[in-house]
Amino acid sequence: MPLEFTFTEEQELFRRTIRELMAKQVAPRKKELLEARMCTPEVHKALAGAGLSGLLIPTEFGGSGSDYVTFILAVEELTRGDPTGFAGLPIWYGASCARLLSVYGSAELKEEILPKVAKEGWVTPLHNTEPGCGTDFTAITTTAKKTDDGYSVNGEKVLVSAVQEAIKYNGGFITSVKTRPELGSKGMSLLYIPSNSKGITISNYTGMGIDIGGIRYENTPVPERYLIGFEGTGYQMTYESFVHARVPTTMSIVAAAESAIEQGIQYLKQRKAFGKPIAGHEGLQFELAEDYANVQACKWLTYRAAWLVDQYHKGKASFFDAMTGASIAKLASSEHCVNAVSDVLEWYGGFGTTTEYDIQHIFRIVRQAVIAEGTKNAQKLVIAMQLLGREYSPM
Repeated sequence: MPLEFTFTEEQELFRRTIRELMAKQVAPRKKELLEARMCTPEVHKALAGAGLSGLLIPTEFGGSGSDYVTFILAVEELTRGDPTGFAGLPIWYGASCARLLSVYGSAELKEEILPKVAKEGWVTPLHNTEPGCGTDFTAITTTAKKTDDGYSVNGEKVLVSAVQEAIKYNGGFITSVKTRPELGSKGMSLLYIPSNSKGITISNYTGMGIDIGGIRYENTPVPERYLIGFEGTGYQMTYESFVHARVPTTMSIVAAAESAIEQGIQYLKQRKAFGKPIAGHEGLQFELAEDYANVQACKWLTYRAAWLVDQYHKGKASFFDAMTGASIAKLASSEHCVNAVSDVLEWYGGFGTTTEYDIQHIFRIVRQAVIAEGTKNAQKLVIAMQLLGREYSPM
C-alpha cells in the first residue's frame, strides 16, 4: 500500500462545505453562544441539518456511514470555525458516542434512536466519570438493579459533556453502570438512559472553556431494551469508546491551536513596537516557526490515529494499535498545542487576557480539553504498556 499524505476529492469538498457552513451559520453567532454557554437552537439546527450528527451512523439508519478520517476532518473544521467551543462539541462528541449504539445496540434500540440522532440531532453522550473515579473507570459505583421490566439506576456522574444539549434537543445518556457490583469490571454494563427519564437531577459546572455537567440518578427506571450489548460487557465497550472519543478530542486541541496561530499571525503583522510590526522581530519569528511546526506534527499524528481507527474497524490493525496511536497524538498535542496557544496569547500582551480577543477563550478550551478523555499521565500509561507489555501495568 503506497504511503500518501493526501485526502480524496470528496473529503476536500466535504471540508470546504463545513468551513463555509461554519463561516455563515456559526461565526456570526459567537456572542450568542458565549451568552448561552451551550449550543444554541439556530446553530444546532444548522449543524444537525447538515448531517454532522450522523457521520458515523450507518446509512440504513439515516446516517452517512463515513470513515473515521472523514469524521475527524469534520471535527477539525467544526473546531476551527467555532472560537467558543460551544457549537461543535455536542455534535461531534454525540456522534462518536452514538457509534456505540450502531455497533452494539439491539436492532430495536438502533431503529428507535439512531434515525433521530442522524436526522434530528439527538445528543447521546457517554457518561462514565464519577465523584470517586475518573481514569480508574472500573471503580464506578452507579448501579443498575434488575426489575420486572428493566432496571432501576442509582448513582452519580460528574464532569460530563453535552448534558444541557441532550436535555434541550432530546436524546439520552449512554451510562456506565454496575449490574453485578460484586464482579468488579466484569460486572460493568452500559445503558442508554433517555434524557427525559424520571429520577434524574441535572447540575452544571461553569467550565474554563465549555460548561460541563453532572447527573444524579435516583431509582431511575430504564426499560430492558435500553441495555447496550449484554450485561457484563460494559468494560470492553467503554474502553473502546475512549479511543473513539480521544481522537476527535485531540483534533479539537490541534485545530484550536492552529486557529490561534492564524489569528496570532495577523496580530503580529498589525501590532507595532520599536517602529515596526512585531512580526519583524526575530525572537517572535523563531517562536512562531517552532509553534507552527509542533502543531503541524501533532495534526499529522492525529490524522494517523484516525487512520489507525479505520484500520481497526477493517480488521487490519489491533485495538491496541489504535489505542496507542490515539494516546501518542493526545500526549503530544497536550504539550505542544497548549504551549503554542500560550505563546500566541503572550504576543497580544495584556489584551490577550481580555475578552477583546478570542485568544484567551481558545487557551481555556485547549487547556480544558487536555484533561478530557484521559490526562497526560493516562496517555503515558497506555504508551508504556504497549512498549513494555501489559504484564508491567501498574494498574
